[in-house]
Amino acid sequence: MGFLVRKDFGAAVANAVTPRLVIQPYRAGGQAQYIESPVPPEPDDAPVARSLGWALEHLAEPIGVPDLARQAGLSPRTYLRHFVRATGTTPGKWLIAQRVQAALTMLETGDAPVEEIAAAAGFATPVTLRHHFGKLLQTSPSAYRRTFRECRAE
Repeated sequence: MGFLVRKDFGAAVANAVTPRLVIQPYRAGGQAQYIESPVPPEPDDAPVARSLGWALEHLAEPIGVPDLARQAGLSPRTYLRHFVRATGTTPGKWLIAQRVQAALTMLETGDAPVEEIAAAAGFATPVTLRHHFGKLLQTSPSAYRRTFRECRAE
């Protein structure tokens, strides 16, 4: 569905509308009901799409606009314009959302300590993971894991 909205109205509208088109699983307590995560770039912006694919494969590494631009074969300034036009967000916000999403998956599927999850998801420190996790989901990684396990046990 998001693809059709993006195709007809562009990435910015798709990013604003698609979260409301999908019914997310209910999250108990003060947790956010979903992470606002941008839809993929327009199919005709191959350089940005290529760089995002690369970024997803290298989330554990430090990634900046110069790295993404290099993967896209563009100057950082040109890349930034293409990125925002294609995704409706900034590279920094996109990376944080992807890293939090990766951490969510690790919290749901494993028992690794938050310190290991932070490093594997690309956060410099566990404190940085907790900060962004709390900002996006209004809960801590440990509380999320606990709530997720309680919901699965029911």
